Amino acid sequence: MAEVTAAKQKTWYDPTYSHGMTPEERDVFLGSPDSAWLLKLAVLKPDGWPFVTPIWYQWRDGAFFVVGRKRSAWVQDLIRDPRCSVCVDEEAMPPAGGLRKVLARCTATVLEGPAVAEGSQWLPVADEMALRYAGPQGQEGLKASYGWERYLIRLDPVESGMTTWQGVGWAKRYLDDRQRAELEELMRTMKESA
Repeated sequence: MAEVTAAKQKTWYDPTYSHGMTPEERDVFLGSPDSAWLLKLAVLKPDGWPFVTPIWYQWRDGAFFVVGRKRSAWVQDLIRDPRCSVCVDEEAMPPAGGLRKVLARCTATVLEGPAVAEGSQWLPVADEMALRYAGPQGQEGLKASYGWERYLIRLDPVESGMTTWQGVGWAKRYLDDRQRAELEELMRTMKESA
């Protein structure tokens, strides 16, 4: 597994470690088999209001895969309007974690459903997620509901619709000239005192 760049960060606002993730860092973060962070899915309700729900996910081949129950309102919202946004974020700050986050605008595609587990495409995805989030007990619990219908949905990030970040610091685009000068002075001072 790749090392978390931001986890090396010793001080706040260090641009060496506070920056967007490379595609490789993003893939390691999102696809880590030992991650427990949830995907926060934002859908549009029929009245136009956004609705956010935290759900399990799998990251593979540049897309998020989610499994929804037959009667989940968010699934019906995606069938009606496939535009959505996602957020996956890590709470742990450096050096324990990288305070990593991924935000993406996506288009949803229903790959299957509603379907029961036997012979389904959703079962391998749900099984992997159950193991990752809940351990072997999660996989056993999933078996009890194999006869219940579910959907498999792929969330594809739209072109230029993904933003990533890691570390504790501000992206330069948020700083005006005065703030940038203050940050550079702070970095010089921190370097000299180290």
